[in-house]
Amino acid sequence: MDKFINFIRKERLYILIFIFVLLFNAVILSRGGNKVKMGLQVTTRAPAFEDQEIKKREMEKLLAKNEGLSMIFGLVSFLIMGIMLLGMIIDIIILPMILTGRFDIRCLSPPQAKWNIWDVCKVVILFLFFGYMLILSETFLSRIFPVFKTDNFRMMVNSSILDALAAVFIIYFTVIQHKEPLAALGISARNFLKNVFYGVIGYIALIPVLILMLVIIAGLINITKYAPERQPVVELFLKEKGAAFLTYSSLFAAIIGPVTEELFFRGFLYSALKKYIGIFWAMTATAGLFAALHAHIVGFFPIMALGMLLAYIYEKTGTLVSSVTVHMIHNLSMVVLVFLVKQIGII
Repeated sequence: MDKFINFIRKERLYILIFIFVLLFNAVILSRGGNKVKMGLQVTTRAPAFEDQEIKKREMEKLLAKNEGLSMIFGLVSFLIMGIMLLGMIIDIIILPMILTGRFDIRCLSPPQAKWNIWDVCKVVILFLFFGYMLILSETFLSRIFPVFKTDNFRMMVNSSILDALAAVFIIYFTVIQHKEPLAALGISARNFLKNVFYGVIGYIALIPVLILMLVIIAGLINITKYAPERQPVVELFLKEKGAAFLTYSSLFAAIIGPVTEELFFRGFLYSALKKYIGIFWAMTATAGLFAALHAHIVGFFPIMALGMLLAYIYEKTGTLVSSVTVHMIHNLSMVVLVFLVKQIGII
């Protein structure tokens, strides 16, 4: 009991902030505020299944009439098939090495994390608190600056500010409070190019798994006639027209987002969990949380597979360079794909 009381006294600031977050969230939910955009968190219902079928037929007609566009699609399809074949070859080579314990690509050996789960909770509490403060401040700013009434603008502003704050919070609790070097978070330029190479190879090796999952999911969608929700970032790229905003959004999705997310999920959260539940379950837990926060029900398992690779390659190399490389390649590929389908009006 004394330990509990001492804990309450010592951490009363974070406990009070957490209570505020709960109350604020309860007020939002009670007012039907399920579309509050603290970051890229809101999903939008996609067109009905019948509309998607119409879009497919229109696309087929468009490709039949436009030889140039048809050639581009053919090249993209050929490239995807080539990468998938290369990925299968890499899997055949690497899998026996992994199973026999001969797969050693470690470039850095970070010390065991001194921070704990409560430190992770503190970062999450602060993240949510400042997120809600942004919502409140934008409510007033929108009266002065009409641009804050634009959903896409608010989403990107919030995401940019919160990502920067999250990085600051993580570094504070690790480097300043626990006196750890940045290398403890996997931040190191040692063997940089080699780790980039490992990231590229790792992502190519994952491609066959992702494609298999997507084929299965597409089959289930076709059978059930389910119209999946669109992810908010996809909705942003589809609706936004401004070149400057689209450029920044692309850079954010392909570079800034992956860096911050890898710092939190792999460098910070995974390192803390590993001390308590071991490597495998820490990989599984972080990958599951990563998928839950980034995808709707249709994309959960592909994103979780990506999360498992990100945690695995971080564990094997000891540096965030390789996992950030994987994350950047994936996000950049998705951005390019969305722009491609946007140009021909598939979705």
